[in-house]
Amino acid sequence: MEMENARLITRDEFGETVSTLEREIAAWRDGQAGPRIAQLIIVHGGGAEETEILDAMLRDLAPDLTALAEIDVVSVPGGRYYEIKNAAISRAKGEIVLFLDSDSVPQPGWMSKMLAPFEDKAVTVVNGFTALEHDDFLSRAYALFWIFPLANGDERFAAKRSLNVNNSAFRRHWIAANPFPDNNGFKVSCSILWDQVLRDEVGVRRVDALALHKPPRGVRFLVWRALVTGRDNDRRHAVLKSPSRPRRVVHAFGRLWTAEWRSLRRIFGKGGHVGMPIWERPPAFLVASAFHILPFFSQAAMAAGLVRDRVEHIPDYVERS
Repeated sequence: MEMENARLITRDEFGETVSTLEREIAAWRDGQAGPRIAQLIIVHGGGAEETEILDAMLRDLAPDLTALAEIDVVSVPGGRYYEIKNAAISRAKGEIVLFLDSDSVPQPGWMSKMLAPFEDKAVTVVNGFTALEHDDFLSRAYALFWIFPLANGDERFAAKRSLNVNNSAFRRHWIAANPFPDNNGFKVSCSILWDQVLRDEVGVRRVDALALHKPPRGVRFLVWRALVTGRDNDRRHAVLKSPSRPRRVVHAFGRLWTAEWRSLRRIFGKGGHVGMPIWERPPAFLVASAFHILPFFSQAAMAAGLVRDRVEHIPDYVERS
């Protein structure tokens, strides 16, 4: 479980995640014949002091978890998202490595569903199902236009979704030999890894193992995430499609059109799935358009060489990533 955003998650939210993990590990062990050993590795980007705080908090919030799993709280000072995940891979002891983010809450049956496909020796990767929680206007809008499918009534989108790195599992020997690649982007490495999975024709199974991602909060997050999304779109295209600058600029225009059309269809066609009343849908589309226009300019600027490709870090002002 990554804790890159440990400074952003509240005690209650952390408690919700670890208590559900406690439930899921217990249910998985009870449902198996013979002894089963679990190892929970929590990796964060802070220092030794934060390790002690997280370890104490974990044992206070989920006291029975230590009897169900071997607990390791690991510090990777200044570690970025995929660096943290790679650090966990190198410490894993079991045959299967299961990834979960600290701001995602597994739903009942999650762990058993994620692990069951590995009974088939041909399966190397299992992709779970992540959806966004929503409890106010902005989070409902996000749920409709952001990167995750809806929890209900969105099967077509869910079936096309690439790797959910915050809700996925790998055979350890494969992911240890093919860790998340280094990239300056914020959320690019998982796309590169997924491309490798497809090219190598690695056995993949999609399962209905739902984890609910905590909703993003605040305008500051909206602006920062939109801008970094644009830069990541260009990085992704340069690595996976073409490094040609003219083609990358054209791709920025294509992404804008596709995102606007998709948001229009989803907000007005699926708004009811997140409890969004009719009168909220026009302003929700304006929010979506703002989110798409900002990354368009950000992507086009990087594609044209006007912006340098620097390493992305979560700024201090961001409320939730």
